[in-house]
Amino acid sequence: MSPADLAVDSGRCLIDLGEPGAARHQIAHGVSLLPTARDKTRAVFLTYEAESLLRQGEIDQSAATAHQALDLACGIGASRCITQIRNLAPGFRKHTRVQGVEQFLGALPSADAAA
Repeated sequence: MSPADLAVDSGRCLIDLGEPGAARHQIAHGVSLLPTARDKTRAVFLTYEAESLLRQGEIDQSAATAHQALDLACGIGASRCITQIRNLAPGFRKHTRVQGVEQFLGALPSADAAA
């Protein structure tokens, strides 16, 4: 297991333990350690980061991060990643007035074509 994987897995555990702030830092650190050859993993890690941000109430930043993950996953045709990102959508539906949320939700239908 690489240091990037370890950092993100720790962050994922922190999300499950209800510690989204600490989780975000671990996940962001893990993402920063990933080489570009691991874009599929980067999309998954960004999805975790978006989830952590969403749980912290950082809706605009979460939407931007989720959109970044979606773009990356669509670009490489990673259907499981797209599904994972799509699972975040219900958490955004009540925040459609927040910057970036409508753009993210609007991009989801076209993700099906990329998968």
